[in-house]
Amino acid sequence: MAEKTDSVTQVLDALHRYRMAENAMNDRARAASGMSENEMRIVRYLLTQAEAKHAVTPTDLSKHLGVTSASMTALLDRLERAGAIERVRHPSDRRSLLITATDHAEQTVGAPVVAFQNETQRIADDLPSDDHAVVVAFLEKLTHAADRASRVTVH
Repeated sequence: MAEKTDSVTQVLDALHRYRMAENAMNDRARAASGMSENEMRIVRYLLTQAEAKHAVTPTDLSKHLGVTSASMTALLDRLERAGAIERVRHPSDRRSLLITATDHAEQTVGAPVVAFQNETQRIADDLPSDDHAVVVAFLEKLTHAADRASRVTVH
């Protein structure tokens, strides 16, 4: 029983260290770019979607961040003024806009994001195949726990 408690503590400690390192990485990226958390999330999303060859609309971004279209417009206005995004006409639907990250955004925000994604890919590739299912199940359970916890009403 004590061995399981020790190994559970090790898992929780490792998870805590990861979250602290990720938060520090995000803080450094925000400080270097001068962007807010939501602005950073937009740029990160645009960069990952561009890498996957997916077009992104303002509606896609609103859904991703869980904000209203008015809030999204204000965020996109700030990012456009800062030179981090461009609004371009959709090639097949002239009424629709696509949002793309600029080279400036890719250099300031994208470099650490891409470096972290590449390193994450390498780490996942190095895991024995049998461990993949265990890691995925653990992360899915954490995701569901975070979703449930976010719905707890505080009185």
